[in-house]
Amino acid sequence: MKTGKIKVEPGVFKMNFLLVDDDQATLKLIAPKLSAWGHTVHTAENGKNAWEIIKTTPIEIVVSDWMMPDLNGLELCGKIRSKESGNYIYIILISAKDSSKDIVRGLSGGVDDYITKPINFEELRARIDIGSRIVRLERELNEKYNTIRNNYLQTIEMFIYLIEMFDEDLGGHSRRVGDISLQLAEKHGDVSSKAYKTIQTAGLLHDIGMIGLPKSILSKRRTEMVEGEQDLFRSHPYLGKKILDEIEYLSPISKIVGMHHEQYNGRGFPDGLPGKDIPIEAQIVSAASIYDNLIHRGGISYTKIPDHLQRIRGYQLSPQLADMLLEINFENIREDEKASDAEIRLDQLEAGMILTKNIRMKTGAFVMPSGTRLTRNSIEKLIHYLAIGAISKTVYIEKDSIRR
Repeated sequence: MKTGKIKVEPGVFKMNFLLVDDDQATLKLIAPKLSAWGHTVHTAENGKNAWEIIKTTPIEIVVSDWMMPDLNGLELCGKIRSKESGNYIYIILISAKDSSKDIVRGLSGGVDDYITKPINFEELRARIDIGSRIVRLERELNEKYNTIRNNYLQTIEMFIYLIEMFDEDLGGHSRRVGDISLQLAEKHGDVSSKAYKTIQTAGLLHDIGMIGLPKSILSKRRTEMVEGEQDLFRSHPYLGKKILDEIEYLSPISKIVGMHHEQYNGRGFPDGLPGKDIPIEAQIVSAASIYDNLIHRGGISYTKIPDHLQRIRGYQLSPQLADMLLEINFENIREDEKASDAEIRLDQLEAGMILTKNIRMKTGAFVMPSGTRLTRNSIEKLIHYLAIGAISKTVYIEKDSIRR
């Protein structure tokens, strides 16, 4: 492999070229021209060597002969097009074949341009300038895309941080709903893989509207709320949508967030939409939220979840999504059977249970070490810390120490 470099002239957009030809005379003829035009040039004697260079070197434009042993130019093009890469490689095919049929075959094979021999260097430079402009535009678009993507990710992280600062448990619920939403999306045959990230993010942010409500509402079941509190709670999908609508590129997510409390039977809120009118993305986030609430707010064990899902199948949830949650629940049962400990709410603790993880305050201060066998006094101490908001509402307990 040979590499040639010269100082780039003002206005010239420097490119990494790969020149491929089994004829050494052609390489020696073309390579200096490309270098003189302000580009970095790599050379390969055949398609096989060229492919090895492409796998390890950031090549932007390939100029290749068609007819070569082992791996010809068109076959090399096919491998390049199948390569998963963030950057597009512009390909110019050179050949003595000059019939319309051959040119169409070459262009149909994935090359961007086609030059017939003998090579006219003025024509070659003009075509290379075209390729350079396309590669430069693609690079600029990638940079803009990456900027938007980074802004998107930073915005999501900011919102999640706000939710967790408002209420740690709500933050945990939001993260779990994001994960479950993704699981459901991947199982659902009518959901495109392109929608996975949108659905997961909507799951993460579905309760963003709760940060605008009195915190006392969070600790209550809906049946415990008085009339005014129920109205406030029912407003949180609208509030969440309104928050996200302020950011244009979160519009697809805001629509899902605004409908995550609609129900399959049309008795949900805010608009009472029936199942056929609820986008599948919103149905998925709703199902994920219901499932997580059954476990973490309702304290229902995995083994009892199927009974609860059957009660809301065809009512709150579509039969299809209820069945998918049953599949996920079965997977969770299998994983839970492998674990040596279990996550237990403080109000479920009993004397004799053994901690498997250290307990710390939210400030990081140490409270109780792993391995502690709980007594009535130590449980009361933990409940006191919970009452003043110093620790989380769950701890991890050795399964063998839990009474069956």
